[in-house]
Amino acid sequence: MITKKDIEVVYEGIKGDILKTPLVHSPRLSLLSGANIYLKMEHLQITDTFKLRGVLSKLYSLDKEDIGNRFVAASTGNHAAAFGYASEKFGFKGTLFLPETVEEEKLKGLSNYSIEKILFGKTSIETEAKATQYAEEIGGILFHPYNDLDIIKGQGTIGLEIETQLPEVDIIITPIGGGGLASGICSYFSENDSVNVVGCQPINASEMYDSIKANKIVAPSKLVTIADAAAGGIEKGALSFEICRKQLSDIKLIKEKSIKEAVAFIYKYHNTTVEPTAALPVAAVLKDDIYKGKNVVLILTGKKINKQLLNEINEHYGNCY
Repeated sequence: MITKKDIEVVYEGIKGDILKTPLVHSPRLSLLSGANIYLKMEHLQITDTFKLRGVLSKLYSLDKEDIGNRFVAASTGNHAAAFGYASEKFGFKGTLFLPETVEEEKLKGLSNYSIEKILFGKTSIETEAKATQYAEEIGGILFHPYNDLDIIKGQGTIGLEIETQLPEVDIIITPIGGGGLASGICSYFSENDSVNVVGCQPINASEMYDSIKANKIVAPSKLVTIADAAAGGIEKGALSFEICRKQLSDIKLIKEKSIKEAVAFIYKYHNTTVEPTAALPVAAVLKDDIYKGKNVVLILTGKKINKQLLNEINEHYGNCY
């Protein structure tokens, strides 16, 4: 569906507007897991999240006359920040739909952007459906967070960078929400059998895992997770589901306590802040020694976390490792 060449073409178009984020070796994680662990520091990307890659890829795919249209997006926060940033930089008119449950920290981060913001729905599925309906009603252009081939191609450019930074990579572990990032990484390495892509989800928001197991997209979980960016479910007919179903090597489910331990671990041993969803791959290797001797890259996807929550996590879990 998406080839390595497709993603290489996108990268040439967007590379001047993004950061090539560092790939950092983690001595402590390597010692604990028996693997050679590297961190892809995508939480240091512009807008503090990988999502800008997908938004710019979508922009890159449009004709010049499309820039005059109103663009529409739905997000729990990180895709929204990338959409807002791009609207300011490239001067397009945008309407952004967010769930009523959006994290206050992420909502504050959007205050600098002049795009119209509308709170709607209790889950991301409801919010995405409303944004899709609105875009159709006004004849606008939808920037879907994961159910869009151009968005997926943009996220796949992380795979391209990883390959240039660590050609001998064996395994890449990535968080999964709607599956846009995982789909992009899978697509980039789809022609390379030597690289396995592993997804990870909160056990309280395991929609992709459950959907693949059932061979159909299941309803959003009613459980609560601290990893809010990975929660909310998958849209019916999502392209990302089909790619993940066919190409993911495995999906790891992570308990809430383990997510908190991983956030504290990264803060303690790498002196950097990540949000709970970004810590999912770290939790996956802290609790598993099956990657011994392998070159493993963990994608840290974002850094937006409430300061009080971060302090509480560090206080309670800062000495776990």
